[in-house]
Amino acid sequence: MLVKVSKKNFDELSAKGFSVKIKGKVIKGFVVRKHDRFYAYLNLCKHLPVTLDLNDDNFFTFDKSQLQCHMHGAMYEIETGFCTAGPCQGARLDVLDLKEDESNLLITVPNSAAEI
Repeated sequence: MLVKVSKKNFDELSAKGFSVKIKGKVIKGFVVRKHDRFYAYLNLCKHLPVTLDLNDDNFFTFDKSQLQCHMHGAMYEIETGFCTAGPCQGARLDVLDLKEDESNLLITVPNSAAEI
C-alpha cells in the first residue's frame, strides 16, 4: 500500500504519524525529518506491539536526540531505528521504503505489516 505525505508538513526534527488499512487492519507508521532527510518506520515498539507515541505524534526523547517509546521508555536511533536502550535493546524498528518527489514523500507499507 502506498501512502503519500506532503513534505511541507515537516519542520526540522519533527515527526508525523499516519495510518492505512491493509486486509481490514489499521497499520500505523510515522515519518521523521532530521537534517533534511526523511525516515519512515512502522509505529510499533519492538518490546511489545504498542505505538511509540501516545497518538499525539510525540516520538522523541526530551532532547530530540532519539526516538522513544513513551509506554516503556525504549530509545531508538532516528536514522536507523536501532534500539539503544530499554527492554528491547539491540532490536530495530521496522523500516518502511520511502521515496521522494518534488513535494511529497511516497511510503510503501507492505501487506505483510497486517500480520505483525
